[in-house]
Amino acid sequence: MRHWITGLAFMLLGAVLPAQGSQGIFYQPQLRDAALGESRWDEILAQVKGEGFDTLIVQWTRYGDAFAKPEEQGWLAARLKRAQEAGLTLILGLYSDPAFFLRQDQSAGYLERYLQGLERLNLAQAKAWQDRIGEARIAGWYLPAEIDDLNWRDPERQGLLAGHVQRSVAALKVLGNQPVYISSFFTGKMSPQAYRELMGRLSGEGVRLVVQDGSGTGVLSVAERALYLSALEPCQGKVAGLVHELFVQQSGEGSFRASPLAEQQQRALWSAPTRCGSERWFFSLRYLPGLADML
Repeated sequence: MRHWITGLAFMLLGAVLPAQGSQGIFYQPQLRDAALGESRWDEILAQVKGEGFDTLIVQWTRYGDAFAKPEEQGWLAARLKRAQEAGLTLILGLYSDPAFFLRQDQSAGYLERYLQGLERLNLAQAKAWQDRIGEARIAGWYLPAEIDDLNWRDPERQGLLAGHVQRSVAALKVLGNQPVYISSFFTGKMSPQAYRELMGRLSGEGVRLVVQDGSGTGVLSVAERALYLSALEPCQGKVAGLVHELFVQQSGEGSFRASPLAEQQQRALWSAPTRCGSERWFFSLRYLPGLADML
């Protein structure tokens, strides 16, 4: 997912209950998506529902300065309302800092202040979006900051991260009873056992963790990835579910580039048994069959 999505849709008099296990798909809003007309967006939503997905995880509702303007927020809100009306449960991502990974490489004092700043931005974002589309439309919150296994190896920094997660969950719970999610990924920088312990510590702070399976990035081999995923089992108390990658990352320097998995491979993933936790999330909407060119 790298800078980059629970529950059955349930509506009763317009209310949506918090997700309890799902087949979800991530959506990364981009300003260029405004070129899509409403009818085209409705076609996309119909395909998502038709493929068996019940949840749309919006990775962020603000990305740096993107979606900071009222007209940009209005466009996104209108599209998300249509998604919910189409029968999709909505998990809303909050503020995503494009420089998040760069800003982690600082002293503990700076890092703590930075994380506290993220908490304020996330809470303000959540309040604004709850006011804009209504609490009943939001089944959960997603914290866009992704937890890697490189920057959080030090026990002191793990303590700062655990405090950040605990405060974030507590602040968002004041707005309602929606679950709070965050994702993590592994690249071989921690041992599988140390990674498992970190996941267990963070889940103890009340957040629902989803772990990216790493299949698309190709950083680790199949056997290496299996060591990490096996270490998380049994998942109860550590991980709520996995994020399966529907892409193959292309080699080379520079920005992230990837191509979609073949349709047959994607469908095999969608129908595979749940391995870890009840949440089955997939990254991302743009890689679904037929949508790469459209989005």
